[in-house]
Amino acid sequence: MKMKQESGSALIAAIFFILAATLLTMAVLAMSKFNTFTIRPHTDLQRSFYTNEGVANRIQWLIAADRGLHPVANPGEEDYSEYDYDRYLADGVIHTLNYYGTEIEFTISDARSGFDFTPRGWSSTLNRIKRRWNTDTDLAEKLDLLRDLISDYTDSNDNINGDGKEVSDYESENRAPLPRNSAMQFREELFYIDGFTDMFPIDNHGRLSSIRLIPPGNMANLSGNPSIFTADRYLLMVYCDLEEEDADAVLEAIKIYRTERTKLSDLLGADLLPKIRRLSWRESGYYTVDIKPKNGTVGKRLTFSFPGFGREGPQNETVRYLQWIFY
Repeated sequence: MKMKQESGSALIAAIFFILAATLLTMAVLAMSKFNTFTIRPHTDLQRSFYTNEGVANRIQWLIAADRGLHPVANPGEEDYSEYDYDRYLADGVIHTLNYYGTEIEFTISDARSGFDFTPRGWSSTLNRIKRRWNTDTDLAEKLDLLRDLISDYTDSNDNINGDGKEVSDYESENRAPLPRNSAMQFREELFYIDGFTDMFPIDNHGRLSSIRLIPPGNMANLSGNPSIFTADRYLLMVYCDLEEEDADAVLEAIKIYRTERTKLSDLLGADLLPKIRRLSWRESGYYTVDIKPKNGTVGKRLTFSFPGFGREGPQNETVRYLQWIFY
């Protein structure tokens, strides 16, 4: 009886041991599966940093090769079907690239795009909008307020313009050391101007993509009319004096051009085409490239802007970027 009792006790202990080992194994497997779901996206994001940097370098040389083969670029008027290779123009057409097994999508646009709020252009931009809706008193008041705020932010004195703000006002709001009291050095400083994003909303990625870049110092000259290929409805209404319906028709034509690569002039009627010629159809020589993973796979996006160069390479073998942002 004693031997049987001891044998039964050992069996129970062995069963509990096997059960505990099974539970531990299941827990390890569950944790491993969980870590696969959490670590894999993180690894993919880290890998996409390096991939995007490599793709960015290749795209710059693709643009350089295109400029070498075709010194005169005609965005919107080029017939892509005439070439047995892809063209790399500042027209927003979607391109794909297989970068060592990773599928990437990218677009090329002109850096001379969006509303001009550079030190030389911001006042003219506000005047242009005001003239477009010269009977809208509420809009006029908002524009005048923006003018006062930007003036005080950028001028070198402490005198308050109308409803603007100076040092004491920013200090009372715990926003020291604002204002800059000199010319803005980058576009994102406009976030500091109260109410600016109410009139010029950010895009889906939290960026002021409807506003032209502000190159620091004399790094680049982006003055001039903005590119037609990055225009939004508001910009078309301001620069081309279009109503919403016509502006939407132009945007639809641009969308078709980008996807089907049909000449833009063939997609627009004779009444709209002359009006949108007020915007630029020529390349400025400064490019903005947007890179993203294809088919919605996990990965970072990269947007960068740079001065174009020829097949001989950039000046002094150095590329000076106007912006370089991952998001």
